[in-house]
Amino acid sequence: MPKGILPRGTIFWTVLFLIGLFLPLTFGGLGFLSDLGLFTVYASANLMWSLVLGTAGIYSFATFAIVGASGYLAAYLSVAHGWPWPAMLVAGTLAGLVLGLLVTIPAVRLRGVYFALLTFGLASLFSSYANVTDALGGAQGLYGADSFVPQADVGTRGGALIASYAGLTLLIVALLVHRWVDDGRLGLLLRTARESEPFARALGIDIVRARLVVLAISSAVLGLVGAFYVNFYRGISPAIFDFGTLLLLFAMIVVGGLGSRRGVLLGTAVLLFISEAFLQAGPVRLIVIALLMLLVTLFTRSGLIGIPEQLREWLARRYAQRGSSSPSPLWGGSGRG
Repeated sequence: MPKGILPRGTIFWTVLFLIGLFLPLTFGGLGFLSDLGLFTVYASANLMWSLVLGTAGIYSFATFAIVGASGYLAAYLSVAHGWPWPAMLVAGTLAGLVLGLLVTIPAVRLRGVYFALLTFGLASLFSSYANVTDALGGAQGLYGADSFVPQADVGTRGGALIASYAGLTLLIVALLVHRWVDDGRLGLLLRTARESEPFARALGIDIVRARLVVLAISSAVLGLVGAFYVNFYRGISPAIFDFGTLLLLFAMIVVGGLGSRRGVLLGTAVLLFISEAFLQAGPVRLIVIALLMLLVTLFTRSGLIGIPEQLREWLARRYAQRGSSSPSPLWGGSGRG
């Protein structure tokens, strides 16, 4: 086949899709399938956050605030009003879109730490409200929502498989949205504005509008993630707004490689494995994650996903240095015989 016929990355994503398709059927018990579902939730949220942090260069930390608020709305509509799970997914997506716009329209002109502080406060605000509101279950959370897993299959391998494939579908949606935005015209405009706002304005780019669009798109998908989370666990609690969870997701993006779909998936998988493997060790898992994050920050340019490229560059430099330091032939250079 002539070079260039297949789009870049086709083989990688095809292999990854086949692994995701057959892995739940051939490997692991209920614990593994539950972790796989959690991976799809975290990875989907991280892909949207990567659009905001990496592509747009906006320091927003409202990721799980939007996921949690949308999830609570979906859970309330199901528990209090009997909404089925498809309607919950639609409601969560719309809630994420509306909430994202309500937060960002008045604040999108804020820069750097000011926008970060505003979005940091949202998670605390929503957590406090959920904790003291009886209609939302208070500190115990709101449970008993509808789910795509039939009640008769709860706790069985069949039910876990349904939940796993639903999570993989969510992850595919998030990957497609990330590719559509990041590889498209909007992504190009946002990266141009991120590198130099004066240059972007000189080109006629409406920076505020471009940022609003990416925040609206990412927030809508985050709302979908929140509703899926409620479907997956049949409920939600204020723990979803936990600051430690937000930091864990941030570490996943940094360790894997900010702005790279492959990096986001790799970082999410590695740190989720560490988090679950050292779950009984308490603070030790946080120390391990912090050390890994420090090493990646100090010794890599683009996270774990960029290590192969850095290694190739290092080997090429070593090869070039060896070539330049090799002795010249007797008949070359100065002409001495």
